Amino acid sequence: MNKEEVIRILKSIKISENEHRVNFILGAIKTIPDEKLETMIAKIGNTEESIRNYLKNRIEGNNNNKEQREDKHVPINKMITYGVGNNCIHLHMPVDLHEMMNKKGISATMDIVNLYLLDAIEKLRQLQNDGYNKLQGKTFIYMISPILVGRESKFLSKLDFNIASYTKKDLKDNDFVLENPEAQLAIHLFGRNMNVGSAQIGMNVINSPEWQEKKKIVIEEFAEKGITLEDKDNQETLE
Repeated sequence: MNKEEVIRILKSIKISENEHRVNFILGAIKTIPDEKLETMIAKIGNTEESIRNYLKNRIEGNNNNKEQREDKHVPINKMITYGVGNNCIHLHMPVDLHEMMNKKGISATMDIVNLYLLDAIEKLRQLQNDGYNKLQGKTFIYMISPILVGRESKFLSKLDFNIASYTKKDLKDNDFVLENPEAQLAIHLFGRNMNVGSAQIGMNVINSPEWQEKKKIVIEEFAEKGITLEDKDNQETLE
């Protein structure tokens, strides 16, 4: 298999529903040096069937991410909204933090964000355990954002989230992007000129007594700093 044959296979998969995604992958393949592409082909399997299956998986994986992005986001407290994908609950923070950072500073702002994140997670956990239909079968919570880098990643790692990060250099490397669907999602959402982090945690982890105790300790530490939730945000927010 060579570059021309891979391009031929990719074009044969192209239909109107996946045209945008196929064109993106096509552009990436055309810019990959031949020796790198040969290494990739060797890993995938040097047959037309292997290459075709690999490309279909890359396209379908992006379509799943697209479904998640287009899902309606519902407020769960004053800072966090959520949507649902095939097997996950994805969190989003639509609030602009610049004004808060100017007033309270970066450290206090991030503490407030983290407290509201824990509040959102607890509300979603309770809703799922209470049988809220929309959340049934969702096995993990997922986030992706430029804010999930640096100190935020350290905070989430301490609470047993699985962390990944993508630098601007990574996102400008078409070879890297082609092999990492999550990097493709990062580009779609935030472009190539921002460092982006992602985090996920299983609902089974959140439900464990050990994690609940960790969360309780962190919330008590916030309270000692004078950082607490407003009363109105202790009410569940549903569609």
